[in-house]
Amino acid sequence: LLALLALALLLTCLALLNFSLGFLLGVTLVPPAAAVRPGGNRLPLALLLVLTTPGLSLFLAVLLERELLEAPAGLGEAWQRFLGALGQGLLQEHLHGAHLSPLLALGAYPCWLLLWNVLFWK
Repeated sequence: LLALLALALLLTCLALLNFSLGFLLGVTLVPPAAAVRPGGNRLPLALLLVLTTPGLSLFLAVLLERELLEAPAGLGEAWQRFLGALGQGLLQEHLHGAHLSPLLALGAYPCWLLLWNVLFWK
């Protein structure tokens, strides 16, 4: 319950700041959060949580963006674009005071780690 409440609070606050980012993060984090239960078959849910980590979601979004532009990127170029997107977030925070990227990281990763704790609860 705590993990779902933290995720709901994060998505509500994020939707007020940047609706499209809140929506995309909600689409990627809510289905695994709803599926995670303590006990049972953990391997498929663990794989689902790994695939929906915010970092991997950003990397897959970079790959999808290049595919939609009909200029497919190799893994090396996609990795460079991923690092560039992370660097842009840090640069915007440092130069312009746009605190969205650090606040998102401070909110999304604890929710994701709480879901891991729920999944492997004994």
